Amino acid sequence: MRVFHREDHGTAFSAPSSLQEISDNLRRGDCVYIFKHVVPAGLVEAIKKYLSAVGSASLPNYAPLSAGCPNFHRMVRWEDARSAVRGCYQLFSFFPWNHDYFDLFGRFREVYHARNILAGADPGDYIGRTPTGDLAARLSFQFYPKGGGGLNKHSDPKLAHQMAVPVLTMSRKGSDFSAGGLFVEAGDGSKLYLDDLSEPGDVVYFNASAPHGVDPIDPEEEQRWLDFEGRWMGLFAVNSVSAAPEYRSADLGAAG
Repeated sequence: MRVFHREDHGTAFSAPSSLQEISDNLRRGDCVYIFKHVVPAGLVEAIKKYLSAVGSASLPNYAPLSAGCPNFHRMVRWEDARSAVRGCYQLFSFFPWNHDYFDLFGRFREVYHARNILAGADPGDYIGRTPTGDLAARLSFQFYPKGGGGLNKHSDPKLAHQMAVPVLTMSRKGSDFSAGGLFVEAGDGSKLYLDDLSEPGDVVYFNASAPHGVDPIDPEEEQRWLDFEGRWMGLFAVNSVSAAPEYRSADLGAAG
């Protein structure tokens, strides 16, 4: 599997020749693009500090993915049969109709624009205060604790709104954790470990239908969720939403 390191995220998806090259390569599913220093390292650390405080001071909860739903965080355990893909991690979900202290969808608008362009969608789709059709952006941050946090190998379905799902690297392998991490599987079954190739603030693009997962993080260590030691990542996703019976579009302006 080929790996391309680039420094030009701000312009790579606006120049027709560059966009065509990236799109063609990703659609073949045999390469990964790592865009360097897209997000300032200081912002990455500030987000991790904030989420650690939220996760340690409030109960994990769940809200249905419906238009106007609140931001929330939840725990996923290996034994949880409700999960489509088994894993062990904590998930913090943010939606574009809610306010947050970092203005996350404002700061990361460029990444969502690139994601949409690669899928053939309009750059501004899914990130407004109302869904685009039955789809809306969900910015999720995932924490995989030392002591075996991970995610089983899977392939994302081939859907019109997603060709590549950008991933924000938020931890440094070798100092934040030592073993395991995010991988993409090549055609010969070998694993390319993306945490070995990226650093906090980099944004990684790969074909979402390529097999990928998170090998257990430092599995020999004791698992202590509230220490928030392990691996963090950000995922720029788009998900289906459903309109709850009590939902009214006018409520979105006051949501959050």
